[in-house]
Amino acid sequence: MTKQTVLEHFEETVSNAKERLKKLIESAGKYGLDTFVAGLATAVEILEEEEVEKLEKMFQMQQALDERIIAECNIEKTLDEWVVAITIAMESEIDEIRREVNWKWWKQEKEIDLNRLQEEVIDLWHFLLSLSRMVGLAPETIFEKYMDKNKINHQRQEQGY
Repeated sequence: MTKQTVLEHFEETVSNAKERLKKLIESAGKYGLDTFVAGLATAVEILEEEEVEKLEKMFQMQQALDERIIAECNIEKTLDEWVVAITIAMESEIDEIRREVNWKWWKQEKEIDLNRLQEEVIDLWHFLLSLSRMVGLAPETIFEKYMDKNKINHQRQEQGY
């Protein structure tokens, strides 16, 4: 899926959601508040599903970028080589993130440029998405594994880990 296709899908989804909301508001006058509330609840569920799909869209866009880079640069790597290459790139991005904050206690503090800091974090996300794809983690799997691990981490905290 290309970036343009993803953007077109997103615009269509937003347009459809706006149309549904307009119709719901009109129905409040025609059919009463109960119908309006029920319709609004359905619209909210649809929008929540769209939120869940955002991670999937990020994966699709990253896959398109990865495939483009691999094709244009004629890259052939094993899984081992990909993991090493991507984690080195991630380490570099982490260093760039660190450079945006005041970690050097011996230097005068500077004002943090939040936009630049966020940009560096997003750069890290690109590599994290690539790595996730390379090791077979899909958005659904990430969600499930994250929920399981989050539960374990809370249990560890309760046990004085």
